[in-house]
Amino acid sequence: MFFGRTEIHSAALAVMLLFAGSVYAVGETPKQPPQAVQQAAKKSLYSPEERALEYERRAGIVERANDMFTLLGGEMALQKGEPGTALATYLVMLNRTKSPEVAERAMEMAVSLNAYQQAEQIYQKWREIEPVPGNAQKRMAWARDLVTGKTDRTGKDLDDILKHANEEQVRRIFLLLSQISVQQPQLAGKIGKDVHKATKRYADLPEAAIADLIFSAQNNKERDAVNALQRLAKLDTEILPPTEATLRLVAQHSPKILRRFFTETDTAKLSPVWQEMEISSLIADGQNDRAYQRLQTLLNQNPNADLYIQAAILSVSREEDISTVGSYLDKAYRIGTSEQKSRAAVIGAMRYADARDFKQAKAWVDKITAPEYVFDKAVLKASIEAEQGNGSKALAEARRAQRLPEQQGRFFSMSDVQRVYLFALSKHNSPREALAELNVLAANAEKQPGGKERLPDILYQRAMLYADKLGQPEKAVADLRRYLELNPNSAAGLNALGYTMFSLPEYDVEEAFRLIQAAYQQEPESAAINDSMGWAYYLKGDAQSALPYLEYAYAQFPDPEVAAHLGEVLWKLGQQEKAKSVWREGLSKGADDVVLQKTLQRLGVKLPAAGPKTNRRK
Repeated sequence: MFFGRTEIHSAALAVMLLFAGSVYAVGETPKQPPQAVQQAAKKSLYSPEERALEYERRAGIVERANDMFTLLGGEMALQKGEPGTALATYLVMLNRTKSPEVAERAMEMAVSLNAYQQAEQIYQKWREIEPVPGNAQKRMAWARDLVTGKTDRTGKDLDDILKHANEEQVRRIFLLLSQISVQQPQLAGKIGKDVHKATKRYADLPEAAIADLIFSAQNNKERDAVNALQRLAKLDTEILPPTEATLRLVAQHSPKILRRFFTETDTAKLSPVWQEMEISSLIADGQNDRAYQRLQTLLNQNPNADLYIQAAILSVSREEDISTVGSYLDKAYRIGTSEQKSRAAVIGAMRYADARDFKQAKAWVDKITAPEYVFDKAVLKASIEAEQGNGSKALAEARRAQRLPEQQGRFFSMSDVQRVYLFALSKHNSPREALAELNVLAANAEKQPGGKERLPDILYQRAMLYADKLGQPEKAVADLRRYLELNPNSAAGLNALGYTMFSLPEYDVEEAFRLIQAAYQQEPESAAINDSMGWAYYLKGDAQSALPYLEYAYAQFPDPEVAAHLGEVLWKLGQQEKAKSVWREGLSKGADDVVLQKTLQRLGVKLPAAGPKTNRRK
């Protein structure tokens, strides 16, 4: 977590310089004039001994240069995410060079990668090379014992290890202690006092503050932890990766320390990044109103794109009008960096898509231009097309996302692409073709290792295809029952099964009601589930109880199918004019909606129809 590639880069550089320095003295350039060089060359022509020495010197230079480039290749492999190759390279070089410096770097690498078997192999080889251990070997032996759980002398020897280490090595020692304390929680109780004492001598190092914070938090020393956090806020104003990882740990395991830190610290004197973190902490603690007030103060003092983005997210959680959310995102987009602009655009696209304002959602998608958001943009384009019922376009966009070299975005992953792809299949213009592909996917998921994880989504979307496009509710119900066997607590699955049962020639209304009721208990604010609850009450013969559920559903999601249900309940309750008004509005949103048309036909109601088709997803 902490003791990774970035933190040990300087150690690698030291090894590189060692080998480079043995090729030419560091900083040294040839000073001989051309005439002297020529005379030396002429002299060597007549001296076999000097020719042999010159040949040996040049061969040594070539060998050391090769060694240096081999080691550089190992470091490049590590940076490219190929730790096995990097470690193997260093092991080969250790056997070739017998260099203590290579041994130290190789062992550091093995320890950081949790490759303890290789670390032990390196250590034993190092002892052969250097029988009388130097400070470096002692330091790595200490680290070896620490990571393998042999911690009886870890605290006692800490002072001596730190005393003989340079600043960069001290930084890595504190980060290693922090990492291992997370893996071995009992370590804090054994050496917490020693670590706290040692960190005081390195008050100017953020890594020392990190170690003090983690060990103090684990030992419930709140005062010491808060002090360490205050030091860290001054030393690392930008919140670098080790600090970020530490704060996540503290927020997860000791949130009261973060609350106390922000309460006891003059946050106006903190850097903007730490001030933004205060907002995140308040939100995580459920203090949205206080977070909003604090955010407004910060925006007045120092308006920046990150704060505007945070304000937009907070506005969503406060259920403010979408225009307020859009206003914050517009401001972030105007003044932000390329990354910030694209982040704001992703959030804007998602928010407007949720509100079914697809024109605005697509406009925000077009504003996503930063390279790190290419994958997210592709997923959003596919999702928006699918939500609009444009199955062919959605499939094309999903397939394009699957072909991207990036298989992970900042907001979405490949599993999201797979879900959008399946949803798009359920909206396919040719239901038979979509069904054939879903059947193949389901069969493969049943056979392939790990395929069972994909099977529920496949079953769900095949059920939607059977129910909505193919008119085969029996098969839809069968798929949904299998889906619930795999996901028994899925609110979407419970609701979909209960609602789909109403399409069967014969159904158990009480079973369907119980399924929908179970879904409602999990997600009482879902418009789709409220629609199902209302319709279930109506089919049970209780139109009065059905009305508030359907009114809520229609207010949240004025879809033609919900309009059909609400209108029929109003009609039943004698409110015919209000029912017609609802139906007219539904027709304006989807004149060819099958459920709405069948409702009007069954009740003998004729109304003018106009408007584009919309699609409803249960």
